[in-house]
Amino acid sequence: MEVSDEESVTGPARTPDTDSEPEQPDPAAAPAAIAPYPGDIDDETEADLARLLDSSEQPDPAALRAGMEPYLGDIDRYMRSLEASRRPRDDYIWTTQEDINPKMRAVLVDWLVDVSCTFRLPADTLHLAVSYVDRFLTASVIKWHELQLLGVTALLVAAKYEDDIFVHEVQRYRGVTANTYTTKQVVKMETDILKSLNFEMGSPTARTFLRRYITVCRGRDRAKAKKLEFLCSYLAELSLLDYDCIQFNPSVVAAACLFLARFTISPTARPWNLTLQRNTKYKVSDLKSCILMIHKLQLNGYPGLKEDAIKVKYNDRELEHVSAMDPPENIPLRFLKDIGQ
Repeated sequence: MEVSDEESVTGPARTPDTDSEPEQPDPAAAPAAIAPYPGDIDDETEADLARLLDSSEQPDPAALRAGMEPYLGDIDRYMRSLEASRRPRDDYIWTTQEDINPKMRAVLVDWLVDVSCTFRLPADTLHLAVSYVDRFLTASVIKWHELQLLGVTALLVAAKYEDDIFVHEVQRYRGVTANTYTTKQVVKMETDILKSLNFEMGSPTARTFLRRYITVCRGRDRAKAKKLEFLCSYLAELSLLDYDCIQFNPSVVAAACLFLARFTISPTARPWNLTLQRNTKYKVSDLKSCILMIHKLQLNGYPGLKEDAIKVKYNDRELEHVSAMDPPENIPLRFLKDIGQ
């Protein structure tokens, strides 16, 4: 069955579009300001907080782990094979793209964080959307004025994939670009994304592995455990900004974020141990480059990025102001050596 210009592959477009040619964005400027989200979601909704990581309303992770114990090995092997097969190339900006650079990508990611907060989308949707962007750019060449179109459409596709209850309408997503793009353009980009990714939309992200890793070190101190979760999520979102982090598998990024979060909370205690090494399957030497890269982002932010949506998002009372925590400037060399060395 053919899909009409006004119908999305993963869902119908709800609002007809005008035939007028949209104004192209300025490449030197940040993406358009975000319009308020229409009233279908109540202001009291706390989806992003509740689903940021395992919420208190969900079943006890320890109990879930006990029930899944016989299958954990198979699940882990499958996830690691999937992350290897569904990942972008780490050189696509230099080998495939002609009009896009790492800073443009960082500005886009920062803007997508802002949009996801406005739309109250969970962190998983954001990570998946950025994954779609990178995978698409690995195979398809676009112009600079199409980058925001790609980003907002990737977020739309990820939201549809993650949420089968709420209807995500094209009009709302093009609205956050100040209607820079037409409905037809969004629908076509959606089709292009799906075809480019061969309809393989499920892909493990750093969030996927973080949930598993954190259950290992929750302990009985629930308050400390929540701070660890929020800090890990903050660091994982920082890693999305840096194009150079694409070189690391999501499981590596997740383990590096856990290392840094534990180090930030307890700077004098060794952040890695044999239990974490056994459960993540990574030694410190496997993580060192990624740890140092994300630590630099934690200290200084992304170079030249005027906006800082991630820092603002996590400087919130309910997220325990984790982005305002001052990490130590240097990681002791003994912490960066493998256990036993």
